[in-house]
Amino acid sequence: MKKLLLISLAIFFTLNSNIVWSSEYDTNPGFRDLRPGMLVKDFNSHCSGRTCYKIKNIKFYKEYDKEFIVHKVTLDMGPIVSSDGSFFSTLNNLVVSSNDEPNIYLKMKKNFDAKYVLDYEYSERDRQLFNEGEKEELLGVYSNGQVALKINLKERDNSYSKELWLYIEYRDADSAKKFLDQNRPVTATLDDF
Repeated sequence: MKKLLLISLAIFFTLNSNIVWSSEYDTNPGFRDLRPGMLVKDFNSHCSGRTCYKIKNIKFYKEYDKEFIVHKVTLDMGPIVSSDGSFFSTLNNLVVSSNDEPNIYLKMKKNFDAKYVLDYEYSERDRQLFNEGEKEELLGVYSNGQVALKINLKERDNSYSKELWLYIEYRDADSAKKFLDQNRPVTATLDDF
């Protein structure tokens, strides 16, 4: 009888534990409750069009499969505004707290460096090639490819000029592995020459 009671208690606690009820979705990084692994209908319950949580300055995108499971969440953070080097800009940077960093890329990079494990990020040579138009994007990749900061050049509406634009991408583990395989940099060292 004691053995039956112990087995019953073990089954009860196992069925009610968070470990059993958690899903891959719960372990994926993301923005608030918007995470890869969730159902599209759950994603849409937080969003109206490209606006989620009534946030107006970030656009949200999702990629999903035929089972309506989200595999990638992309946040369009907008243009990267940099300092113009003027006296007032320098003065502004002196009085702005680190939480109010005006450059969205630096703010996100600092946050992600503290929160996630960096896999790789663009090199100085990548940046030079990007500036010359030889490379389309600059990546900072975290957590085995599940999180990425992506910079590219985007043409503004009704304009011929391009601006630096920041995207944040969250992927499920399978998509992240494929992303790492396709994007991990392979570079030459001085020893190769």
